[in-house]
Amino acid sequence: MKKDMIVKVKCDGCGKEIECPEGMMKTSKKHLCYSCFQDPKKYEHFSDDERRNVHVDAPIEQFADTVADNIAAMMVEREFPGIWSEKKEELKELSKKDLAKEMFGVGVFKGVQACMDFMGNMAVPPKDVVTVGSK
Repeated sequence: MKKDMIVKVKCDGCGKEIECPEGMMKTSKKHLCYSCFQDPKKYEHFSDDERRNVHVDAPIEQFADTVADNIAAMMVEREFPGIWSEKKEELKELSKKDLAKEMFGVGVFKGVQACMDFMGNMAVPPKDVVTVGSK
């Protein structure tokens, strides 16, 4: 198995020089160092497309927890206002335990929904690709 060459690029959050595998240069729209990736304010101005196609120069052992934490923070920021305005009166009537259970359930649902949407987007071929059996 051939290893990618490493290319030096600038972090789009702070400008620090970081490493990127050459193969990722074709798909990555933005690059972040691990420090900037941990601070969502450093990339809140990225478009959705840029966020989906960002390369992060991160230590592999810390990557999974950091990704989960950042996605959760982004989803809370984006989804909570709508959930609150839709269910505010109903939620005010619940005990603290029932409120925690309800909001935990909404969070799990939104997380699974986002995961399914992501997997669905990965399964859709680009518009210029014709799949076998398509018209």
